[in-house]
Amino acid sequence: MLDLGCGSGLYTRRLAAWRAAKVTGIDVSEGMLDTARAHAGTPEHVEYLRRDATRPAPGGDPDIDGRFDLVASVYVLCYAATIEQLTGFFTTARRALTPEGGRLVAMTLNPDYGRGRDYYAGYGFTLTQDEDREGAPVTLHSALPGQSFSVTAHWWSRGTYEHAATSAGFTSLSWTLPTVSENGVARYGDDYWAAYLAAPQAVIFQAHV
Repeated sequence: MLDLGCGSGLYTRRLAAWRAAKVTGIDVSEGMLDTARAHAGTPEHVEYLRRDATRPAPGGDPDIDGRFDLVASVYVLCYAATIEQLTGFFTTARRALTPEGGRLVAMTLNPDYGRGRDYYAGYGFTLTQDEDREGAPVTLHSALPGQSFSVTAHWWSRGTYEHAATSAGFTSLSWTLPTVSENGVARYGDDYWAAYLAAPQAVIFQAHV
């Protein structure tokens, strides 16, 4: 299994804990990879490699290409600042999959997220997008007590995601909206989640070979 854009290895380690036979995390940031490698308790079947997934090697990459049946990517695709970078992500994922096939499972910014800066304020964060265009910056600001931070990603339409995926060689695409666990409903009630579920800020995009 490949964790594309692994960062500090949070999901790489979780995938390993969920009994994946072998997990490789790739990221462009050597600092993030140093943090991932230094994490106590990292299983032996986890490895980390420095790669810029937006720029797949023209001649291929023997350490990655054709070695995986599943590529996971959590909140990475939406950090592509250009269509070329977005297509690069998909190309890296496609090349990583075995010749027999496989799939990419990615969580990314929902192209149909709730507009209006304060739409998600009740959930502890806000989203701000000042331009209505492909690749426009979208800033998430956490408003939770003691956890104030901001990150900026980019908005891409469903059509652009799908075009980038098919350009990279994927043939079967699907979108899945998140649901709330039974524990979440029991703790906060259905009314609390209604606005979020009507327009969640994140969505799962799957692409099969």
